Amino acid sequence: MGLNDRDYSRSERTPWDRIENPISMIKILIGINVAIFVMDWISKGQLSDWFGVSGQTLTQPWLWFRALTYGFLHNTNDILHLVFNMFLLFVFGRPVEQRLGGHEFLRFYLISLVFGGIVAMLFPWVMSLASTGQIDPGFLVGNTIGASGAVVAVMILFACYFPHQEVLFMFVFPMKAWVLASLLVVGDLASALGIFGGASSTAFEVHLAGAVFGFMYAQLRWSFEWLDFSRFAEIPNQMRQKSRRAKLKLHDPDKKIRAEAEEADRILAKIHDSGESSLTSSERKTLERYSRRQRQKRDLD
Repeated sequence: MGLNDRDYSRSERTPWDRIENPISMIKILIGINVAIFVMDWISKGQLSDWFGVSGQTLTQPWLWFRALTYGFLHNTNDILHLVFNMFLLFVFGRPVEQRLGGHEFLRFYLISLVFGGIVAMLFPWVMSLASTGQIDPGFLVGNTIGASGAVVAVMILFACYFPHQEVLFMFVFPMKAWVLASLLVVGDLASALGIFGGASSTAFEVHLAGAVFGFMYAQLRWSFEWLDFSRFAEIPNQMRQKSRRAKLKLHDPDKKIRAEAEEADRILAKIHDSGESSLTSSERKTLERYSRRQRQKRDLD
């Protein structure tokens, strides 16, 4: 046993240490978010209009894909919206990805986005009914965009896995991860209920949805291994194989001859049982065609 292998020679590891995967899902997600932000900025926010989620989306099933796509869009008029989300995803996501593994982390992140998107669709309807007692179209039109819900889910999951890890609140004040998570949830809840007063464009309900999702994932020990993205990569290959098999079947002359022979045997049996007059015109043509083929075969022999 080498010196470095002895227990007393090892320094205590923290969740921040040895993030060894050079191409992590975190980096891929950040890259995608930044690229989409640039494209949306070039299009002057057109992508946000096309792929953001709102209360109206709920009644348009053909647009339900927006419950995922909204999470890759950010306010092009406020780059801090993107920067802050990606920074938190990078800081808190790396230890979580190391614990879950890249594929499970990606599944967790995407499903948390969808969960938040569903809440973003439902919440305007609830607010409309609570405020006016009926569905007011004015409550349904505002678009929700941003990765904040999934980022909050990652932060809560970090706090569940590493509750006593010290983090810097506001980059200054050290506190335990569970304390930061609690403050985050309480702040979002108070803001969603309007306790702090004033209108805000922040979708606090989506933040809370992410917090609930992250907490439930940790406490119930969920796993999304059943959602295997590698299966989608196999679809083109499977389709090519099916197409190849179909072509082979189409060019199988022996199969056609065997089927014709079986049909001829059936027709001859029918003649034996019920007489030639019982044949239909189609059966007569089939028998004639089979007889002609057999004569040709004898002539060749």
